[in-house]
Amino acid sequence: MKKVISVVLSLVMVFGFVLPVFAEEVTDKSCDCGFNPVIYVAALGSGTVYENYGTDEEKALFRPETGPLVAEAVSVILPALPALLAGDYDTFGDALIGFVNSAFGGLALDGDGNSKEGVYAPEEYPETGDHGIEHSFYFGYDFRLDPYTHADRLHKTIQLMKELTGHDKVQLKASSMGGVVTMAYLERYGTDDIETVIFQNCPIQGTAVAGELFCRKFEINKDALVNYALDAIPALEQDFFQGFLYGLATALDDLGVWSTLLTLVDPIVENLLDRVYDEALIPIFGTLPGIWSFVPDEYYEEAKTVMVNEETQAGLIEKLDNYHYNVQAKAPEILREANKTAKIYIVAGYDIQRTPLVSAYMNTSDGTVDTKYASVGAVTADIRSTFPQGYSQAVNDGHNHISPDFCIDASTCALPEQTWFIKDMLHCTTHEGHDKFYEKMLTGDEQFYIDTYEEYPQFMQNNIPDQTFNKVENLSATELFKKQPNFTNFVMMLRSFINVIKSFFAGLFVK
Repeated sequence: MKKVISVVLSLVMVFGFVLPVFAEEVTDKSCDCGFNPVIYVAALGSGTVYENYGTDEEKALFRPETGPLVAEAVSVILPALPALLAGDYDTFGDALIGFVNSAFGGLALDGDGNSKEGVYAPEEYPETGDHGIEHSFYFGYDFRLDPYTHADRLHKTIQLMKELTGHDKVQLKASSMGGVVTMAYLERYGTDDIETVIFQNCPIQGTAVAGELFCRKFEINKDALVNYALDAIPALEQDFFQGFLYGLATALDDLGVWSTLLTLVDPIVENLLDRVYDEALIPIFGTLPGIWSFVPDEYYEEAKTVMVNEETQAGLIEKLDNYHYNVQAKAPEILREANKTAKIYIVAGYDIQRTPLVSAYMNTSDGTVDTKYASVGAVTADIRSTFPQGYSQAVNDGHNHISPDFCIDASTCALPEQTWFIKDMLHCTTHEGHDKFYEKMLTGDEQFYIDTYEEYPQFMQNNIPDQTFNKVENLSATELFKKQPNFTNFVMMLRSFINVIKSFFAGLFVK
C-alpha cells in the first residue's frame, strides 16, 4: 500500500512540474495585443513564374530580367525593321510574333487551365507569428492561374497565421489583382476568420482594357496617349525630372511628333493585328484564368467567342465561368454579405487617363482600373468631363454621394457608405497619407464610414508633395501639377524654345 501511495505521489509531483510547462506553451500561442495580423494580398506579378523550375536551366518567365529581354527584342526585331520600312509586314510580323512567343510562350496554360510541367511560381507561407501595423505577411501568387486556386492557398495561409499568432481572426489588405483573389476567397470561405478587408484600386468587376482587348477591339488615341503619360508624371518623386518630362512630352505634342508616330503605326496595326492575336495573344494570354478575371461582365461572352475554343478548352472555360458568374457577376452580393460580419473598405482612384489602347479610353480611372469597376458600381462622367447640368443622384438615400467636382455618383455602389474616391491617385501608388488612412481601418474596433472622420470624406484630392489628402478641386492631375512649385520656369522656356524652332522651320517651308 505504501508503494502504491509513493507511486501516486510521485506522479502527482511529476505532473505538477510538467503541467505548468504545457500551460506556458498554450499561453505562448495566444496574443492579447489587440491587433489582428494583416495579410497583404499583393498585385499581379507578386509571384515570380519560372520555367524549368529547380533545374540548371531555370528561367524567370514573369517578371523576366529586363536586360536580357530587351537584348533579345533588339536582336530579333531590329534586323526586321528594313522589311517593315519596305512595306513587308509579314517578315516584320514573323520577327515580332517570334519574339513574343519566345519570351512569353511558356506562360500559356493547357486546355484545362493548368500549367505546363516545369513552369511554376514558388509558394511561400508565414514562418513566424510576427505581426503588427508595421508588419504584415506578403501573399504572392502565380497571376496566370484560376483565382480560386489562390483563394485555397490564402485560406491555408490564414489558418497558419492564426495558429502562429494565437489570434482568432486576420485582416486582409488587397491591392489590384489581390482584390480578385480576395473576392474568390470571400465567396468560397466567407468571413469566419476575417475582421477587416481593404480593397485598394482593385478590378473587382474587371477593367475595360481587358474586356475590349479580349474582344479584339484595339485603338490608339493620340490625345489619350499623351494624357496617359502626363497623368503619370506627377507621381514621380524627382521634381526636376517631373518638369523635364512634362515639358518634353507637351513640346513633342506641340510639334506634332505623337500624331506622326501614330500615323506610322496605323498600317502596322491594320496589317498585323489579326496575326498577333491568332499567333501570340490568344495562344498565350487567352489561356490564363487570372487575366480572364479582369474581363467585365458586359464583354465576357463576346470575349469567349474570340479568345477560346469550346471543343479543345472545355476545362478552361469551366474555370472561367466558375469565377466570372459566381464571383465577379455577384460582387455586390458577396460584399454586402461579407459586411454583415466583417469591416469592408473600398478605395478607388479617379481622373487619371486610363490605358490608351482601347475605345474606352474616356473612362475615368486610376490609370489602370476603371473607377466604376473598382468601386463596384459608381456612375462616372467621362474623364475631364462632368455630369450634364441638372443631373440628380441616381439613388436618393438621404446622403449626398456626388463628388464636389460633379464627376462621380457613388450612390449606386455596392457599399456607398464605405467606398472612398481619391482623385489623381495613380494605380496602387501610395504615400504616408494612405498609410494613416489604412491604419484607421485596421486598428479601429468598429466599422467607420465616409462621414465618420472629417479628414476622410468620401471624395479626396491626392496631394503627393505633402503626403496627404485635400479637398477635391475641379482640376485635373496635370493642372494641379502645374500649380506646384516644381513646375518650374525652365519647363516653359523649354516649350518656348521648341516652339521657336518649330516656327523657324515652318517659315522655311513657307518660303
